[in-house]
Amino acid sequence: MRTTPAFRRSEEAPPAEAFTIEVTIGLQDRIAAACFAYADLFAAARRRLLHLLIWVVLALLAMAYYSSWQESGHLGTRAFLSRFGADLLGLGGLPILVVAVPVLAYYAIQPALVRSRLKRWYRDEKLDQPVTTTYRFEPGGVAVASPRGRSVLACRRIDGLSEGPAHIFIRMRDVEDVFALPRSALSAQQIADIQAWVTSCHVGGPGTTRPFPELDTPPHRHEALLSTRFELTEEDRAVALGWQMERPGTRRRRRRGFILAFLVTALIPPLIFGFLWFLDSERVPLRYAFPLFLEMFAGTFWRYVLGLWAIIAVIILLHPWMRRRHARQLARQMQKRVQAYELEVRLYDDGLEVWQDGLCSGFEWAGFDRIERQGDHLILLRQRGEPLILPLRALDGDKLAIFQRIVDSHMGGGSHRPEAGA
Repeated sequence: MRTTPAFRRSEEAPPAEAFTIEVTIGLQDRIAAACFAYADLFAAARRRLLHLLIWVVLALLAMAYYSSWQESGHLGTRAFLSRFGADLLGLGGLPILVVAVPVLAYYAIQPALVRSRLKRWYRDEKLDQPVTTTYRFEPGGVAVASPRGRSVLACRRIDGLSEGPAHIFIRMRDVEDVFALPRSALSAQQIADIQAWVTSCHVGGPGTTRPFPELDTPPHRHEALLSTRFELTEEDRAVALGWQMERPGTRRRRRRGFILAFLVTALIPPLIFGFLWFLDSERVPLRYAFPLFLEMFAGTFWRYVLGLWAIIAVIILLHPWMRRRHARQLARQMQKRVQAYELEVRLYDDGLEVWQDGLCSGFEWAGFDRIERQGDHLILLRQRGEPLILPLRALDGDKLAIFQRIVDSHMGGGSHRPEAGA
């Protein structure tokens, strides 16, 4: 991955001329954008898994050390080391292998699993269809238009350019997203134009202070029916993440995972006993051992299976709390990554706009599906795009009633009334 350096302001690098690029953004492009935007969070989760494995292995080594010392420590250091090595290479080291091999395998394939989960998420949310998007690069910023909405960013919100083998990424300052443009859809001249534009538009560059008329309210735009301001907090992010964790597709996969865990754990005890029998150099022939295995399966094995199932049942009971805790931790991390800006939401007859300093996004009412309530927050679901979150604290006084009238008149019966809950 190559990242452009911070460009110093210089009169020798004038802002690039305006130009327009139209590309089709597909599922793989969205996955690439998400992997790039949240690369640090995915990498941190992967490192935590390795750190956990290290502590577990150290604990198992300490247990094996104590057992070997009790049995042979009084015979001297040489006898102890010989016994300790034999234990690690024999059955004493089996627990370490049982823990380490699956964890290391998961660690190795974690990047592929992340991409697979993102792919399933986009498909579940019907965000996997290609969308033709138009980027208009101006000296003062960029305007992006697609069937899913439109966005405008001033140069002061552009953070630079990163280049990968299949995409170029235009980073945005204090925005948890990037513009991922596929190289296959761009000519060499278009890539050069984008690089020159980012050079002049990058924070601190010559284009940073240039005005961008797109971010001024157009003269023909009438007064908003409703306008409200708020700042996105850590709690708001936790609610949004919790909502994502409870989507229908996510719940279905979670149920399938627990069912599969019950089936797999039913096979673990007989497989372990069979593996130990196979390692025994003086093992009983299979024709004599097989009836014993059947007898143990009907009696002994089920005590271990029921113990494992009890652990899974406890995990299932604790899982809602674990999800809420994970959402709060992740929200805390995400809140620290970006500067908090005041958001202004404006409702018009033909749509909704979200304004920040140097950034504006607009959405037509036809693109919304319904509204769900999550505690003190409203989730505005879009038909082909990421949902919007609106805390009820931004709708104090009579604003909630006005908001409901506007939503009912433009979204009809497809919305859930906020006071009814969801």
